[in-house]
Amino acid sequence: MTLYNQTAERLVVLACSARKLAHAAPAIELYRGVMYSTYRANVRAETAPAVMILSARHGFIRPDTVIEPYEQRMTESRVEALLEEIASALPAARPAGARTILLAGGKNYRRVMRAALERHAERGIGPASASVAETSGSLGYQRQQLSAFLRGA
Repeated sequence: MTLYNQTAERLVVLACSARKLAHAAPAIELYRGVMYSTYRANVRAETAPAVMILSARHGFIRPDTVIEPYEQRMTESRVEALLEEIASALPAARPAGARTILLAGGKNYRRVMRAALERHAERGIGPASASVAETSGSLGYQRQQLSAFLRGA
């Protein structure tokens, strides 16, 4: 079972992945891409962050949300659709106490993630002084950034 702590002051927002299990499962278990294997390899019980997932199909979901495998990419048109839905997309999923946030995903995913956090700030949801970082660069470098975040670096 993959560790996470929805009451933690640290939050990682992960993009979904193309690789998935062949059957329905909690989202954190369903996704099998390299960022998820990096997460599983580096998360520790004593420092596990809160987790949210941005699914190309489902929008923002909690890690324990059971979903079926699907095929959908985060295209520009899907980004635009999610941006239109953003007003109601994130509040139920975002842990309220997150003070340090890492947005982990490709540029289209991070664009939606940033917009959701901006909407939260406008509405006074979550700590006003939250520190937000984003992964960037090659996939290997993004994996290093996620690993460092999980280790508290």
